Amino acid sequence: MPVTYTIDKERQLVISRVLDPATEGEVLEHNRKLKTDPQFDPTYRQLADMTDVTELLVPTNTVRDTAYDQAFAPGVRRAFVANKDGVFGMARMYALHAESLGQVVEVFRDRAEAVEWLGLED
Repeated sequence: MPVTYTIDKERQLVISRVLDPATEGEVLEHNRKLKTDPQFDPTYRQLADMTDVTELLVPTNTVRDTAYDQAFAPGVRRAFVANKDGVFGMARMYALHAESLGQVVEVFRDRAEAVEWLGLED
């Protein structure tokens, strides 16, 4: 499955991983599963790793809609890592929409910087 997640209760962290090709249905399914997972806590931070994505098959309206349909509590730090220009741009679009709801989403090209910003040790 190209979009997966793990919940690290000890570090209070959701680690999402997106692989190629990432489709609209897979992104929506990831979000649905995460929201209904009994281990999920909306106050946990998130590290979303999109560095293996070269093709993101998600329309811009879905990016916008998922940004407005939040599972995470406002103010929780979330770091997206995307090293390819198109994926980085889509992640920034998501972040801009999500920020209007009080979400704190930063997009990085480097995983180490994202981990540091989240206050974690990799």
